[in-house]
Amino acid sequence: MESRKKKLLLVDDNEVVRMMFTNIFWLHGLDDKYDLTTVDNTEEAMVFVENPATRPDVIFMGLVMPFEKNGKIETSAEAGFSMLKRIKSDPQTKSIRVIIFSSYNEKEYGAQALQLGAEMYLKKDENMPQDILKIISSLDTGAIPK
Repeated sequence: MESRKKKLLLVDDNEVVRMMFTNIFWLHGLDDKYDLTTVDNTEEAMVFVENPATRPDVIFMGLVMPFEKNGKIETSAEAGFSMLKRIKSDPQTKSIRVIIFSSYNEKEYGAQALQLGAEMYLKKDENMPQDILKIISSLDTGAIPK
């Protein structure tokens, strides 16, 4: 019996980050173990999250992204925090593991993300491919390294 691949979702408006994740998976042969989907906004991400057939096991998510507010497009951390709140407040999705992957080093962002239920707050400039690989490989054991 073949085991199910873990579903990973990367939500980031930066195309280079999405390409980097895709390349990490391809270069390290992770495509056999994980299904990686990348999207560039929270609205598209929530389509995957809300559908049980496409619901990810783990989400790597940027924090500051464009989103629609009062009919206008704004860019702020509210995009990531709102998505995190939606995921963690819904009984159907609250078990999804969310790892924030952000360029912003503000300590209050990290603290708020963890308080809202994120497993980790990674800074993009400090956690690049080798760290991401450790985190991804730890998914099989169920324990994300701190």
